[in-house]
Amino acid sequence: MKYIMEEQRIMEKSNDRLSVCIETVFPHTMPYEEQIRTVASLGYSAYEFWYHDMVRDGKGGWLEKENAKDLDLLCRLNEELGLTLVNFALNSPHADHGGTPVDDRGADQMVRELERLLPVCRRLGVLQLITFVGWEKEGLSKGEAKKRIVKILKKLDGMLEGSGMVLTVEPLSRPKYTGCLLPTITEAVDLLREVDGMHIKILYDLFHIQIMTGNIIDSLRESIEYLGHLHVSGIPGQHEPWESELNLPYILNKLAGMGYGGYYGLEYYPLSDPVDSLVRTKEFLKDAGGF
Repeated sequence: MKYIMEEQRIMEKSNDRLSVCIETVFPHTMPYEEQIRTVASLGYSAYEFWYHDMVRDGKGGWLEKENAKDLDLLCRLNEELGLTLVNFALNSPHADHGGTPVDDRGADQMVRELERLLPVCRRLGVLQLITFVGWEKEGLSKGEAKKRIVKILKKLDGMLEGSGMVLTVEPLSRPKYTGCLLPTITEAVDLLREVDGMHIKILYDLFHIQIMTGNIIDSLRESIEYLGHLHVSGIPGQHEPWESELNLPYILNKLAGMGYGGYYGLEYYPLSDPVDSLVRTKEFLKDAGGF
């Protein structure tokens, strides 16, 4: 009975913690101001995106562009609409933007990037930044790569002291990200234990974890101490959450009962109209975690 009452208390506190990833949910041809205004108009109170300084290249990739998202505009929108910008990326999954921890030059770039972004994040009220640990390199053993990753994460953890922010490390699944150095949740938990930082957490993407290992409930229990953010989508296609081999309402209720207090990022690619999809998603998840 005590456990049930505690689970209900946690669920009651989790209202308004659905965060819409505007980068995936909306067509990239829609202006991002319109995307953000649409999020608010549908009753969501939080959003996230991938990059503040890159734009789509029209071929499925990205191009660097300073002020790709107008920071003054984002500040005004957040204040006007009462929205929380939960997170965006410090670097890219492919280690071609923002640095990578597995070589000295890339690690230095990550440090410079965090130094540059900290005042930006304070200004925007950002809660988290997302990071990726890089790719296998010829001549670099996995053990040595891990040492380098731990070293830079410890440094970044120190830089975040007093900021009120966390850095979330995201494991990525294979074969979509063949060669990534952090493909499983178990390896991510081991890494975080070694880093032993106050401001370094895990971004648990249900798609990537299900693809690699499954066993979602047990792995959430394994990682709950380090869990900073969750990405939700239908699996295996990363489309609407209700089209999934996983029982997402059941999983999110279990996670709420474990004491998770963070946001639930809707990072999926709708097959239907994005507005209709977000309306239905909110209804689908309304009893999951107390939304």
